Amino acid sequence: YFEGDVKEHDAKNMIHTVVMDVWGDDFAENLGLIDNNTADSDEHDDNEGDESDDYDDDGEFVGEGECQLCERAVKLTRHHLIPKTTWSRIKKRLWNAASTIETYHSLDDEISHEKKEFIRNKVEKMLGMTDISDIPKAITQDSVRTYLFKVCLLCRQCHSAVHRIHTEMELATEYNTTDKLFGDEELLKFGKWASKQRPGKYAL
Repeated sequence: YFEGDVKEHDAKNMIHTVVMDVWGDDFAENLGLIDNNTADSDEHDDNEGDESDDYDDDGEFVGEGECQLCERAVKLTRHHLIPKTTWSRIKKRLWNAASTIETYHSLDDEISHEKKEFIRNKVEKMLGMTDISDIPKAITQDSVRTYLFKVCLLCRQCHSAVHRIHTEMELATEYNTTDKLFGDEELLKFGKWASKQRPGKYAL
């Protein structure tokens, strides 16, 4: 029950936030409390089809140079640190958490450590992440677009290993920076092994 005039869309967003806080993002989405296209509307997003067109070479050879994982000089592919298959879901989470993210970054030094941690934990829960240090401080069309378009350059073998070792959502939420990705022990182990292998058909 809401007092005063509350639009249906706003009411659903309020309920969605409460449910997400208590039971988690997946449960809230399954209830259908918010339109799946909310974060992809013209109000919050550029044309997503254009984004895919701009980056339709994910996994294709884009140049030559040193692989950022195995450090071999080979043909390179572009790896999106936020996999394109997760963009719609990640965008929705960012827009749903926008006001809380901005609140967190607007806190001054006089606010207690406990309150800061409480808000930080709330943001992490809303985004399904354990580290939000790389999240834009203000959620706008440009900042979301820039966040989604982060890439690194990998050889075909290392690129395949990244997607074999981790799921798309794991990459999007836990390994979404080069430091996090290349800090993963299993990937480091693979990169060390790959560095000793001949590049074969991927050679320059």
